Amino acid sequence: MADAPARLFQIIEFLASSGDWVSVRTMARELRISAASTYRALNSLKKLGYVRQDHKDSKYQLTLKIAWLSAQVLDRQQLRQIAHPFLQHLTSVTNETTHLAVLEGTEFVYIDKVDNTQAVRMRSRVGQRGKLHSTAAGKAMLAFLPEAELQSVLRRLEFTALTYNTITDEVRFREQLALIRRQGYGIDDEENEVGIRCIGSPVFDHAGRLSGALSISGWTISMTRERLPQLAPELLQTCQRISSQLGHEEAR
Repeated sequence: MADAPARLFQIIEFLASSGDWVSVRTMARELRISAASTYRALNSLKKLGYVRQDHKDSKYQLTLKIAWLSAQVLDRQQLRQIAHPFLQHLTSVTNETTHLAVLEGTEFVYIDKVDNTQAVRMRSRVGQRGKLHSTAAGKAMLAFLPEAELQSVLRRLEFTALTYNTITDEVRFREQLALIRRQGYGIDDEENEVGIRCIGSPVFDHAGRLSGALSISGWTISMTRERLPQLAPELLQTCQRISSQLGHEEAR
């Protein structure tokens, strides 16, 4: 017998293949699960916005939220496929680790990473979540969000001190975001992890919306403060090229 999460996906797949409104009785019979279990699963999906119910005959159908979910996955796959060669090039010319990150709520997620040839590697990994207020990639993405979205994120953001350099004051943090908007990139000066310094810049899609951010990360012994202004033009140019590949007109 399938567990509750499995039943949810069984029902989603059944509704997707049916292409029409379906009753609880039909679903229960075809999927060989009880009507009560089917109803509970549908109710959960309805609350989450993935199915809708006809008020006349109580039948169910998938909503377009499923299409939205699929689009998010496809967008990330496209971003990663386009950006990966650029990450490889950036790592080869800097001999530092490069990351590709996307915004997810009040955090970000690494969706790609290219390691350098140095003996000691970054502990980061694809799929890992990170803080927005203490990282170069996170700050770069926040700085280029539309104001309404930025306000929404900042209201929920916890300015936790992770090192002695972490910015925990919102006023000072907003000032740094303004600087990032002017120069096009953000810096993590041992704010997220002692001994690690990073520089990050945003990537935009065909509609000019934020797609993610690219960052160059390294140990402070090689990623010196003096080196950051030297790396910035290469990073900005790489982000512009990725944005152009995504159809962003201003990057061309």
